[in-house]
Amino acid sequence: MYTIRKRMPVFLSLAMIWILTTGFEDLDVETSAGISSVMEDLTSEDFEEMQRQDEWETKVLANVDDYVTVRSEPNAESEALGRMFQGDGGNVVEMLEGWTKIQSGNLEGYVNNEYLVFGMEAYERAQEEVMLVATSTTGGLRIRSEANTESRILKTIGEGEKLDVVEGESVEEAEWIQVQYAEEKTGFVAAEFVSVQYELGEAMTMEEIRAKEAEEKREKLKQQLAAFQANGNEVVLLAALIQAEGGNQPYDGQVAIGAVVMNRVKSPRYPNSIAEVIYAPGQFGPVSNGSIARYLGGPKASCMQAAQDAINGYTTIGSYTHFRRAGASVGSDSIVIGSHVFY
Repeated sequence: MYTIRKRMPVFLSLAMIWILTTGFEDLDVETSAGISSVMEDLTSEDFEEMQRQDEWETKVLANVDDYVTVRSEPNAESEALGRMFQGDGGNVVEMLEGWTKIQSGNLEGYVNNEYLVFGMEAYERAQEEVMLVATSTTGGLRIRSEANTESRILKTIGEGEKLDVVEGESVEEAEWIQVQYAEEKTGFVAAEFVSVQYELGEAMTMEEIRAKEAEEKREKLKQQLAAFQANGNEVVLLAALIQAEGGNQPYDGQVAIGAVVMNRVKSPRYPNSIAEVIYAPGQFGPVSNGSIARYLGGPKASCMQAAQDAINGYTTIGSYTHFRRAGASVGSDSIVIGSHVFY
């Protein structure tokens, strides 16, 4: 079970509710005077602290450097539903001995309490790990070059749009808040027209994680393709793939790997260049895992020759466009060369 530190006295909260709903008429003189005295002593900071405590009372934050697994049941052997990463937060659904059921993003499941912080402790940690975000509460919010209404307007944003608050910026009593509105570009917005709070990340389901990883791989391959196209040599690239996939294979097998690429280049079902075929997402293991890079600096002579022969039209496998390790079931219409089967 968690506790919220620095909690305001319960009687004070109750007194405030009573006063707001019924006024002082139902209280005796002494009680009214006592409450009035306490209320007069409260500062705006006290009220903000109470509001913050209420807001964070049922919140959690991942207490990790990387991620913690969210599970289907409150035990370490149950199914992994997703992950909470550093900076991810959520809401408490249910608390059990040693485990908490949380809801975050599209994920609801159980997390070991060892990897969570709760309530105001979560808030304090959020200040160190989570981005402070200013959300526009009005249409046509002006971002200015200086913290005054006479300065140049840099950009205008709509209601609901978000801006990162500049790190280290104090917003408690600020009339203007410095924000980042583009990469390496900052400006100022009037504090009265934005809502500022820590933007907690959201947990991800395993499906979302896999989709993100796949997208990151695709983006990485696009970058590699662009870099190659800027100053690369397609013979060297094809030779590097041949060596990565079959550097220990007989020469006919090396040519066959090159021929697979060239057959794809000729096919309308695939891209029409060697580089685009090789860097297509999910096609060649050494490209996906990056191991092809170790051969790009200088493939061995047999692989260079096999690449050139394949480019010149020589093939040992006809028009086949795929290959796997020998022993894989691909049907009778296939050719085995060395430790690969081509089909």
